Amino acid sequence: MQLDHAMVGLENAVNTQVRLGDPGLAEVAEQLLVALRPALRQTLMDVVEAAASEISSQLSGQRVDIRLREGDPELLVTDVSPRSIEPDRDDLEARLTLRLPESLKSVIQDAAEGSGDSINSWVVGALRSKTVTRPGSSIKTTIDV
Repeated sequence: MQLDHAMVGLENAVNTQVRLGDPGLAEVAEQLLVALRPALRQTLMDVVEAAASEISSQLSGQRVDIRLREGDPELLVTDVSPRSIEPDRDDLEARLTLRLPESLKSVIQDAAEGSGDSINSWVVGALRSKTVTRPGSSIKTTIDV
């Protein structure tokens, strides 16, 4: 994804609008666009990051990462779903008791059977895939079952 195309489009749109007004205003607008170019580019990067975060929150077992290539963002979809391996009993250090509606338990049980996992392994995998974070980030998501 090349941000330069978006920047040129924005600059052209502003220049088109400015030409409709005072001719002296065109030069001021051009200087203003040059001064604002770094802030506009950063804003576009922020929009790309927000979009990647939003898409990641809607993907099950995957996340969207942003990688810069020659200064332009590139979106990568990464599989973060755990493999259907039952954790060793020694690895299980915490216990969590949940009270669920019977209908939700049935949905979880069907999903686990469909993937070849135990209910515990499926729930642990679903929670793990939704709580993978980058350093300094927080978790805000929903889990679809």
